[in-house]
Amino acid sequence: MKRLLCVIASVWLLAGCPSVAPVTPPAPVDTVTPPPADTTPPLPPSDTVPVPPKMKKIEWEQRITPLVNQMVHSDGVNQGSTLLVNKVGNKTNSSLQTSAATGALMNTIGKTGVLNVIPAGAVSSAMSVLGMGDNDTLTLRSKAIGLARYLNAEYVLYSVVTGTRDARQMEMQLMSVSSGEIIWSGKGAVLEQ
Repeated sequence: MKRLLCVIASVWLLAGCPSVAPVTPPAPVDTVTPPPADTTPPLPPSDTVPVPPKMKKIEWEQRITPLVNQMVHSDGVNQGSTLLVNKVGNKTNSSLQTSAATGALMNTIGKTGVLNVIPAGAVSSAMSVLGMGDNDTLTLRSKAIGLARYLNAEYVLYSVVTGTRDARQMEMQLMSVSSGEIIWSGKGAVLEQ
């Protein structure tokens, strides 16, 4: 029993002692001084503009004239018939001015006097009437034939530029609107100057 009383007394004494939390020193405070102000005035903006790489020009009419001459003199092409020229497609690994190519193709065909090319304005108007967008390239043959029938054209000309920047080729196909058959096809090199 004595032992039990001793243990209780010691616990009671220890419990009554105030506990002191360990003292930690305060964190050091560093004063930060701002860097000195830059007294040099900023440089004026440069007037020189970086020069973008020059695009080499393609003389479209010169490049496609041999193909157009083959087409208008091929069997199955009736003089005075109406032609719908589809927008030239770009399947190369580089950018290409397809609108310039399409315009040159229409001009070159018109100069031959063999086929009557439907003007771009009439094609654009017909496309909007039929609910097609201006950027529609008529890749579906059925869509192109429907547009050609609406415009009373006898032929549709598909053109696409393929290959790489250094070895481009224009591939062309002339298709009959009434039968849907390909009357003529050809390809030729399209090189930059």
